[in-house]
Amino acid sequence: MEKIIFRKFFLDLAGFFLIVSLSLSLITWIVQSVNYLDFISKDGHGFQVYFSFILLSFPKIFSKIMIFSYFVSLVYIINKYQSNNEILIFWTNGISKIRLINFIIKVSLIFMVIQMLLAYFLVPKLQDYSRDFIRTSNIDFFSSLITERKFIDTLKDFTIFVESIDEDGNMKNIYLKDGMNKNTQIISARMGKIIEDGSKKYLNLNFGQILDIENDDNDNYSDGKIIKFNNTTFNISKFRSKSTTFPKLQELNSNILISCINNFMFGDKENYSLPIFHCTKNSYIKSGKEMFDRSIKSFYIVVLGAITALLIFLNEKSHKYSRHKFLILFFGLLCVIISELNSEFLSTSFLSNLILVSLPVLIFILTYISIFNLSRKSI
Repeated sequence: MEKIIFRKFFLDLAGFFLIVSLSLSLITWIVQSVNYLDFISKDGHGFQVYFSFILLSFPKIFSKIMIFSYFVSLVYIINKYQSNNEILIFWTNGISKIRLINFIIKVSLIFMVIQMLLAYFLVPKLQDYSRDFIRTSNIDFFSSLITERKFIDTLKDFTIFVESIDEDGNMKNIYLKDGMNKNTQIISARMGKIIEDGSKKYLNLNFGQILDIENDDNDNYSDGKIIKFNNTTFNISKFRSKSTTFPKLQELNSNILISCINNFMFGDKENYSLPIFHCTKNSYIKSGKEMFDRSIKSFYIVVLGAITALLIFLNEKSHKYSRHKFLILFFGLLCVIISELNSEFLSTSFLSNLILVSLPVLIFILTYISIFNLSRKSI
């Protein structure tokens, strides 16, 4: 019978948690998806890149919201059981308050492990995949970004100006600058049109000239050559969007970040470079903050489980019920805020970092001592 009771409590908690976390994640995801429309409207990426990028960002949002969602879910389920007198089922079947609280802490440990696995392994991998879509994507909607009498610099090292465009895409009085190579080219043409050949895009230019300017190692310009042409084709597929393609810290493998942290804590404390990451004193601190968010932060789920479990000891008939309930919820929300801000206080000081890392353990121990004392009084 006890297993059935505990299983029902777990399923109720897990079910409501999924409703809350998915709802909050979807709202946040939709808002962020609207912000990412710049990938199409400004950077010229296609819809496939856009949808791939935003879909792979959902697990990150879900992971960020998990701690708050778990706190809200546990508060709701305990209040529901108390309001409907379902909590009496535990007492009438010989299940003590301390046993129920220990079960809640065990459930919190399960959610903690899930959140840690998401943040430590899955989210960085998916974030790197999403960035990879941008790295390898073509500028599918570049032609739609070209506006009359406006300089367009969507592509890196490439600027274009068009005086007019007709309905068939024929352009007049075109000026463009190509700074991709060591030499800079400035091209002007009376007429032109964008031609697509599969995934390749070209500018077919007529009646113009090319000014080829040589740059020296000090970025000084020398007089260039002028080449006139009647017709030439300019490849614009070689250019890439200005969207960030280099992996961000949040997208790096956890092992890389740990390697950087170990180097400055126990190694020679010198800068060193990996293929996609340069480890410095500054990046060491940022790596520590990121690893805190991926691991230590998850312990606050267990802390919140213990704090919220204090609601079990409240008596609705007591004149101090509202005050005690408010204090429990206040400290719970305070822990949620601390879990989000804790990593920001990490520094190069070993002692202060040790205190920050130990803080959730200390809060849990103090909370569980209170639970144990209240349990003895209620016997």
